[in-house]
Amino acid sequence: MFLIGFIITLFVAAPIVAVWVNIKYFRSEKVACPHCGHSFRLMDGSVKCPKCKTRVTRAANGELVTS
Repeated sequence: MFLIGFIITLFVAAPIVAVWVNIKYFRSEKVACPHCGHSFRLMDGSVKCPKCKTRVTRAANGELVTS
């Protein structure tokens, strides 16, 4: 029974999650960190910069805010 559930998860749920993450990545905008200048994708409005680990957030007025 466990094997059937694992196979369903492997061949059905995993590709759906992979497509969802891929769409989310390509819809995100590419920004430069105001602190160090490193370019990365801003997903869901708030992400840590991979280089300097500063949290970068898109404010309501459209500017990038670090915290």
